Amino acid sequence: MYLKEFKFYRPGTLSEALEMLSNAENGALKAGGTDLLVEMKKGLRSYSELISLTDLAELKEQNEDAEFVRLGAGLTHSEILDSELVRKYFPAFAEAVLQIGSNQVRNTGTLGGNLCTAAACCDSAPVLIALDAEVEMMNKKGTETIALKDFFVHNRRTVLKKDQILTTVVVKKCAPHTGVHFEKFGLRQGSAIAVVSVAALLTIEDGLCKDARIVIGAVAPTPMVSYNAINAIKGRPVSDFYEKSEILLAAGKAASEDSVPIDDVRGGAQFRRNVLNTLTQRAILTALRNCNMQNTQT
Repeated sequence: MYLKEFKFYRPGTLSEALEMLSNAENGALKAGGTDLLVEMKKGLRSYSELISLTDLAELKEQNEDAEFVRLGAGLTHSEILDSELVRKYFPAFAEAVLQIGSNQVRNTGTLGGNLCTAAACCDSAPVLIALDAEVEMMNKKGTETIALKDFFVHNRRTVLKKDQILTTVVVKKCAPHTGVHFEKFGLRQGSAIAVVSVAALLTIEDGLCKDARIVIGAVAPTPMVSYNAINAIKGRPVSDFYEKSEILLAAGKAASEDSVPIDDVRGGAQFRRNVLNTLTQRAILTALRNCNMQNTQT
């Protein structure tokens, strides 16, 4: 199937892009286009105008201050992997991005595009939500900031308004003695769509799990926080965290029960729950090891 005819605009600045977007009757933003163009070709989406974000230097910026790292939504996945800031502060995020598609997809697809597609199996979202990331959205009236966990409304739906552009992902630097890990299960080694994924963050203080975040993916309409899994481990002695321990079994079971998976060609709902149970335990243990490694380095 061929793409239907449409007008293509390539603004040079963010303000130009916002002006074009506000004036478009049936327009869409194109970043990498790795999902958008495929879906348009299949007839799943139809637009009369596409506005390219490729030339917008404002969406490629990355910087830090004492508390936060700011990542432009126009950064490609490959640029995220090459980022010194990401490698330094958020190695688990880099691990997740490395599992997005193929080299060709990572060279073209963008951070903002991956989030705005809002697929339940989105690989970048679980770790960023575990890191308590926020997103900035801009229109001609100004900038709006919300927590990434509140950005997703349903599968393929976000809170992004028709005239808004996702411009920046803001990630808070981790507290001392914090470890993060991302686990993903797919049906093949290369370019696999997640059947189940989970991100775990643990902060350890005085031998206790002072803080924790567990975020599950591909097992609900959106990536979601598993609060029951968090409650199973938060405040507990880390000496009780070992393979098949009571605490880990409880956390895995809680994450599984929090999930609302579907049956599809990649796996049945109960299969996904069983995998999630195992991956949650594995992610917690690895996050704890990462925390201990950080303690050794500091």
